[in-house]
Amino acid sequence: MAAAKSAIAALVAWWLADRVVGSPQSFLAPYTALFMIGVTVRASGTAALRQVGVVVAGVTVAAAAVVALPPVAALAASVAVGTAVGRLRVFAPDGMWVAITALLVLLYGSAMDETVVMFRVADVALGALVGVCVNALVLPPEYLSEARDLVVERSRGQAQLLRDLARVVKDGKQVQWELRTDLWALFKASGVTAALDRGKDSLRGNIRRKGWARVGGERIYRPVATALDRTLISLAAVVVGVEALSRKADASQAGLRADVADLLDTVADALDELGYDPARHHSPYAQMMNLHLPEAMRLSDVVRADLDDAGSDAEAISAIVVAIDTVNATLYGLGHERAPTQ
Repeated sequence: MAAAKSAIAALVAWWLADRVVGSPQSFLAPYTALFMIGVTVRASGTAALRQVGVVVAGVTVAAAAVVALPPVAALAASVAVGTAVGRLRVFAPDGMWVAITALLVLLYGSAMDETVVMFRVADVALGALVGVCVNALVLPPEYLSEARDLVVERSRGQAQLLRDLARVVKDGKQVQWELRTDLWALFKASGVTAALDRGKDSLRGNIRRKGWARVGGERIYRPVATALDRTLISLAAVVVGVEALSRKADASQAGLRADVADLLDTVADALDELGYDPARHHSPYAQMMNLHLPEAMRLSDVVRADLDDAGSDAEAISAIVVAIDTVNATLYGLGHERAPTQ
């Protein structure tokens, strides 16, 4: 879709600049319009103002240099001053174009030609306006859908990690860095809360905002996003505990290890429930609250009761249970926070 929008913006901008305005530099309009496509509506509006400001600053620097200095000195001065002006925060990240614009105007010999300069500014302004309009009106980009999909992806990923940990505990096999690799992959993925912030920003000035507003917008996903980010930290402690447990081979603790594995599997089932879209399900976490978490708390109590007889496994299992209890508390908090709006 971005390719089609870019083509539309370029064609409309060129047609207006060349056929309607009659600009001798009509290529600048479609060139500028393309920079407005593919970013958020708010960002494209800001970029449009910045592009016009950059050109105005560039031609002003060039004109001042021509008036005050001979040609060679004017060329050097315009680049130096344009670079310095471009470093102003208001022009970031397009500040380098102040010096480039000044340089091009001088090389074309049009710094003192008011007509050419005005056409240059008008072409950039026209292209920016067309680009903003096309970007805002033709399927404007929104990133809240990506954040929603990331909620599902992260809940499934964290649940799968717990199931892998449960399998290690149950099978009694030794692991070293394998589980940390899976954990690190989850940490490297974009944070769900950060993705929601990006999605919220993409709806500013967006005509698609009303559709999201009807289901609650980004606010409806904020609790589950926070829960996923918090539980991931606790899962790191679970990984460390399971690694320590895997380095010990105590056949007498097979029953206790089986209970720990069942606990991890049950919490994994609870995390899976976070993948239900609260915008589409009236009670997305009902099964987690009524089935998985009560069972997880029961299994946690069972494991705690047997810790005194756990021998060398006691320290590692205790660390696992403490971390899992933190996950359970976070999920309970999410369920109770959601309950009043169900």
